[in-house]
Amino acid sequence: MLETFYRENYRIVYGYLLSLCADPDLAEDLAAETFCKAMEHIKHYDPKYKASTWLCTIGRNLFYNECRRKKRFVSLDEATWIATPSAETIHLQKAEAEQILKLLDTVSPEQKQVFIMRLEGMNFQEIGLALGRSENWARVNFFRTKSRIRSEMEGEA
Repeated sequence: MLETFYRENYRIVYGYLLSLCADPDLAEDLAAETFCKAMEHIKHYDPKYKASTWLCTIGRNLFYNECRRKKRFVSLDEATWIATPSAETIHLQKAEAEQILKLLDTVSPEQKQVFIMRLEGMNFQEIGLALGRSENWARVNFFRTKSRIRSEMEGEA
């Protein structure tokens, strides 16, 4: 049962943490610590919500604790969360990805998180729960961030 729980959620938790810290080793350590903390506090888990949302919240808190401990935050310039494009479209996608990363540096940290979590495949309810906000708040922030990026990209074209 625990092995299944781990297998079903590890990729999501690891991917989310990697998007926050941009360090594969740290993301792996934080993911392992996330599952340990989750097992310690399993009685607090509410099964009406997805386990991945609960785990991402634990992971995010562990990441923030690590940042406070190190007294630093990682810039999205250092992040490698955008997937490697295919060979046929590498030039177009690389330029677009670089432009999006630069534009994400102009929005608030919460808006970056919402945008990245959405790209990771989380729905708005899950994002809202993970960030301690409403589903509508997540929708509005994603839409505003996406609109701002699109507008900036069209303005530069």
